[in-house]
Amino acid sequence: MAFVDRSQLSREAEVVSIKVPGLLMKAFLRGEIKELKEEDPMLALAVKKIKGIKIMAIEGGGDGHRIYQDFSKYLNKKKFEEMMSIYSDGAKISINTLMKGDRIKNVLLGVVDDEDHVFIDMKTDLDLNELNQLVEHYEKIHPDKKKTSEASVD
Repeated sequence: MAFVDRSQLSREAEVVSIKVPGLLMKAFLRGEIKELKEEDPMLALAVKKIKGIKIMAIEGGGDGHRIYQDFSKYLNKKKFEEMMSIYSDGAKISINTLMKGDRIKNVLLGVVDDEDHVFIDMKTDLDLNELNQLVEHYEKIHPDKKKTSEASVD
């Protein structure tokens, strides 16, 4: 991913980067989507809207703060909007989207802690109405989790 410069990472850093093109992903997931339609139609809709995925994992990259700063600069430069940030067990999870009109064209997730970093870049074509349907569907299925999260915010 463009915001990671391998030359700035320590020699001990292990970097794994995988790009799965949409055509290959669709061929692999076609049967899974058919099964999902029966079990969880909303999840099947969301998976169907993913056009491609890139995954990068960095282990032992040294300065985690600098990597996160580079990630943030990249998000600003490319005009991503942060949907949500979550802090859990010392890690920061950032969910960012790139919009075109009312469609989400790109989702970039970043999970950063002191030593390990994972970035997931998904090319999508998800309409905001579809996203709202997805959220409402899971709120209906798991109303107890919604109450728990609302209670912890207060």
